[in-house]
Amino acid sequence: RTDRTRALGGQAALALALPAVQAYRQVALVEPLARQLKLKKARMDAALKAYATASDYGIADVTTEATFQVASLYQDFAKAIVESQRPKRLSKLEREQYDLMLEDQADPYVDKAIELHTLNAHRSAQGLWTDGMRKSFEALRTLQPARWNKVEHVGGSIDAIQ
Repeated sequence: RTDRTRALGGQAALALALPAVQAYRQVALVEPLARQLKLKKARMDAALKAYATASDYGIADVTTEATFQVASLYQDFAKAIVESQRPKRLSKLEREQYDLMLEDQADPYVDKAIELHTLNAHRSAQGLWTDGMRKSFEALRTLQPARWNKVEHVGGSIDAIQ
């Protein structure tokens, strides 16, 4: 393989991941929730595998984009869990407990998204700057605003961290 063919292969692998992502996004978390959750998770795993294939090419632009996309999938999965359809006939207390249980189930996926976006952000210390990294920085500004959405005073001027 040459650098050029690896780059083209990596870009092709990113493109080939899109149908798996679309299949994942088509699954709504509605009743019966257990069945839909299992299906959505299986489709997410297929998309994650496709992005892992893209990353295996070892091309910075491809790897950072795949990392961003994987983190975004985890973030979306957590959001889907929290926003999933609730069972009918829950009392107010049961509904509150159910909501807390869903948030607890979603938290590890949010944590994984933060971990991957942070990995992408720290790649800038290696002298890299790609679109995938930029998008990870933007995601971190929302996910962890106290850490990533700061304004720094640099050399007499105020600049937002980028």
